[in-house]
Amino acid sequence: MVTDTGNFLHFHVNDIPHLSAILLFGLQQMLVCFSALLVTPYLLSNMLCAGAETIAISTIDCCHFCNDWNCNNSTNYIWLEVYCNSPLGTVLVRLIRLAILHGPSFAFLPALHTFEEMYPCTPDTDTSLWKEKMQLISGSLFLAVLIMPIMGVTGLVGKISKHIGPITIVPMLVLLCIGTVPDIEEKVSLHWISIIEILLLIIFVVLLEDVEVPIPGYSFSKKQFFTTKMRIFSQFPYLLGICLAWFLCWLLTVTNIEPVGGPARTDRNESTFVFHSTPWIQVQYPMQFGFPQFSFPLVIAFTASTVAVMIERICAQISQQGSPPSSSINRAFVVEGVGSMLAALMGCGTGVTTYSENIAIMQVTKVTSRITMQCAGLLLILIGVFSKAAAFLAMIPEAIIGGVLAAGMSMICGVAFANLQTVDLRLSRNLTIVGLSIVLGCTIPVHFEKHGVHTGHKTMDDVLGTLLKMRMLVGGLIAFCLDVMARGATRKQRGLEGRLEREDVAVGRDGFAFSSWANQTILKIPSITRLPVVPSEKKIRRVEEMRAKGVDKNVLEDKF
Repeated sequence: MVTDTGNFLHFHVNDIPHLSAILLFGLQQMLVCFSALLVTPYLLSNMLCAGAETIAISTIDCCHFCNDWNCNNSTNYIWLEVYCNSPLGTVLVRLIRLAILHGPSFAFLPALHTFEEMYPCTPDTDTSLWKEKMQLISGSLFLAVLIMPIMGVTGLVGKISKHIGPITIVPMLVLLCIGTVPDIEEKVSLHWISIIEILLLIIFVVLLEDVEVPIPGYSFSKKQFFTTKMRIFSQFPYLLGICLAWFLCWLLTVTNIEPVGGPARTDRNESTFVFHSTPWIQVQYPMQFGFPQFSFPLVIAFTASTVAVMIERICAQISQQGSPPSSSINRAFVVEGVGSMLAALMGCGTGVTTYSENIAIMQVTKVTSRITMQCAGLLLILIGVFSKAAAFLAMIPEAIIGGVLAAGMSMICGVAFANLQTVDLRLSRNLTIVGLSIVLGCTIPVHFEKHGVHTGHKTMDDVLGTLLKMRMLVGGLIAFCLDVMARGATRKQRGLEGRLEREDVAVGRDGFAFSSWANQTILKIPSITRLPVVPSEKKIRRVEEMRAKGVDKNVLEDKF
């Protein structure tokens, strides 16, 4: 049995750190994804054409605005991205046993742009119809994301995933990074504080990774003080980087070195206005904007985005769990589909997906504990309800977030190429497929962004235009089709058999294995194991036999 992989981890997926460590890891994950949660509502607020209410939203850099429900209904959905899209999906994702964080998917933005083209904002637009437009988006999105739980329940996605390997995943992740370059440039160019943030992260992650810092503590059981050493720079780089850069911005503000209204000031008029005008408590609920409506072209556009999200979703190697079993992938799509359906009913405007930025942090911190992600989800629920806390975090200058995004996407790009270590790169077949899919994944969307699609049928133009503008979808499909059809390489040379197999993972480190209580309950009704979302009876019994023999007694020692 292989009890540990070659890469050292501070905490594996099933490990439970001390409460203080859980809170710090969860807070770090929350801060990294927080800005991305509010990009979509910022764009959606302008697409709804709500007149003066839209202006009130869009004047705030980080899209953090929440006024009294009776005064400004349209701004209320801004908090749904914090309240619904990320945390509830993250808590639900416990069912698939992975350490991941859910949030609004940028893959749905092309579909929203289709909506914007269908209902453009003009001087003659009736601004009182924003609720009807919100209902149209919610209903169309709800129908589109139904494909995710259907694919999961039927087991189709689990069968397809067996043919998706590194040659498909690498181009998709690279194209994801390429697609975020304009957003990174926009945020980083705001202020030089973003460069400071990037340098801090480089220092913490690269230069101070192995430095152990003595941390004092107190033992209530022994009633004495003690000192323990921690690698705080490698385990909390983003938390430390954000706090230090934010503190520097505060110093620039109080000394007036940063001009009034500057992007690095912590007392910008918009931020302070948001903080003072935001209510302390605010609870959202489904269909608060009315019963969902439907539009066929919009449903098709959202369906295309859903397909892109589904392709993006099939990757779990960061958690060092090898190739995920088919039942786990099926459950993942069911849970993610339910989360997207809930997001649609809440009026979030997009479905959910796994946040690659948060997965990349695991590679840096060497912490893949599932409970830390659940803590981040619960923290996001709390600040979604206690919206004053979210308004406070909204005061983080956007330039700092740009530095965090740059560092995070850099790690994702590096992780993407790391997947090629199981691929035989001596074969020109593999090199050609990877290179061609990346180049065409960039070229084809750029072409259709400039020239559009003209088939003579508007609905078809909208559908094809949405599909062909998605870099990840175009590049991923090209790589997948070529990898499946082209001969000249075995499954091992394609990287499909070089990954860690499920039998080689100790039960104590297997993030996909159910608890003993859940396995015993399932075995009482053996017919349940025939469902695609449940492991086979044979696999469940093997896991329980391994537990009975004490195979999983390789729990890491307490580190805090």
